[in-house]
Amino acid sequence: MLLSFLPSFTILFICAALSLAATFLIFRKRLNNFSKKVIVISTLISLVSVVSNTFCMLALKRTSGSNTAFIVQLSIVITPVIMAVLEKKSPSAKTVLLALSAMLGIYLITCAGKGLNINAGDVFALCNAIFFSLFIALQNKFSQVVNPIQFTFIQHSTNLVMFFVLALVFESGGITFTNMLSPLFFLLIGLNAMVTVFTSLFQSSAIKYVRPESATILYAFEPVTTALLGAVILGEHFTGIASVIGCVVILLTVIISALRLPGFNPGKKFKLRPSSNSRI
Repeated sequence: MLLSFLPSFTILFICAALSLAATFLIFRKRLNNFSKKVIVISTLISLVSVVSNTFCMLALKRTSGSNTAFIVQLSIVITPVIMAVLEKKSPSAKTVLLALSAMLGIYLITCAGKGLNINAGDVFALCNAIFFSLFIALQNKFSQVVNPIQFTFIQHSTNLVMFFVLALVFESGGITFTNMLSPLFFLLIGLNAMVTVFTSLFQSSAIKYVRPESATILYAFEPVTTALLGAVILGEHFTGIASVIGCVVILLTVIISALRLPGFNPGKKFKLRPSSNSRI
């Protein structure tokens, strides 16, 4: 909806600016004690996300939405490969099967009956999937080092600078300020900024407790929720029985994945252990 008002990188720049401001206002009392190590790690990880988003925008301009939607979700099968390399061990058979099941569901939603014609834009979409997978893997690897709130603040700061540069490079002269005077624009950009703040915060917080492979399988539910929201908000509708079957396949895959996430045991009892210098 926002693309009807402004070019893509300009929208991302404005959202980054608003998200940074919102993060500061909400969490300003907890934005302190930034170490050099935290700043460097968070900035480098954030740059990986910027590259991923840039490839996604370039793909959308050169290929169909259905191709992009399917190819970017290849992160579901790319992430286990990256984690296997980082940890020097093979992904479990269950992870592989769930990843393939999720990919089947996404294919049914986006491409069944429409075909998948590979072009230059699809290569950009694949690059997006690779860098997003790397972003999730790096977040998990350094989740015990970087505070989620500090990471969110640094990520939005990095996005602010990088998307401003990208907007200047790719969208020079593409901004019409009269389009920004609409009340609908202010509503949409405000909602987008708030969603961006909490999406980043939730992701950087949760990745401490969920394996990246499982996280990307859970993200496969995104096309389903997008389709439902599109139907409710924009009046869109499912195109054939294949899309409905795809949603069901993804829902079952996510449920099975969430039942036994690696490292998560809902029946396990945790005990609080006092530190050595505390008194009871």
